[in-house]
Amino acid sequence: MQRKFTIMNHLLLSAFYDNVNKNVGPTLMWVFFLLMIIELLYVMAKYLNSNDSPKS
Repeated sequence: MQRKFTIMNHLLLSAFYDNVNKNVGPTLMWVFFLLMIIELLYVMAKYLNSNDSPKS
């Protein structure tokens, strides 16, 4: 019975590693990269459309 759990544990850990290594990591990277671009464009548009002059 113990050997069965050891094999299942190994299969689960290797499946989790493969999923993170091949799928989730690049997907999260692209999601956050696109969100960063959207945020950057939003901040630039808000800054460029503002009528406030910098006070130096």
